[in-house]
Amino acid sequence: MKAPITALMAAALVACTAPPPAERPARTTPPPEPRTAIVERAKARYDVARTFPGSAADTLLADIITFVHKRPAAAIGQDRTDPAFRHHYLQALPQYRMVYHHADTDGTHWFYLVRPARSVDGDRRGVGGRFTIDDRMALVAFEEVFNTPVLPEAELEDKGLALFREMIATGNVTAYMEDRSFIEWPDDRLKYDPERREWRYTE
Repeated sequence: MKAPITALMAAALVACTAPPPAERPARTTPPPEPRTAIVERAKARYDVARTFPGSAADTLLADIITFVHKRPAAAIGQDRTDPAFRHHYLQALPQYRMVYHHADTDGTHWFYLVRPARSVDGDRRGVGGRFTIDDRMALVAFEEVFNTPVLPEAELEDKGLALFREMIATGNVTAYMEDRSFIEWPDDRLKYDPERREWRYTE
């Protein structure tokens, strides 16, 4: 006489004969976004033309490089903003490029530009800083916050973006000060003097 099949035994038989469950596809982590894509998107977001359209962006850059570019020989010991020297800075304009710009609601403007440099390592470096303007778009306050080392263009854009975002978030780049692959100035010897609007060696 066959033993009766209990409900538990029936369930076991069904489990043994049932087809295996379909395998779930393995979860995959999307590859990180290329740095070039991040930089290009940031350049669009922080495009100076969004705040200063058309020729206003060139006028602004010329005003900024009045304090960044080397003085003309005739301006040594004189006010570099004298209109007589304007042509000197306009001639230098093609050597400069505004990469990132951001305007805060309090009227502070933050910038990061690439400028010419003279070094055995190359001929370009980055400059980050802040400024304010009046109703006529004239610079009222201006300060360089940092200068990068001389670097290739792509690296200037990439590292400059990290520095720029830190600067607009905190007002400084203290978090990067110990990393000389990002920051060349300020250092222990060279500090920026906002009143003179130039880098000065400390005593």
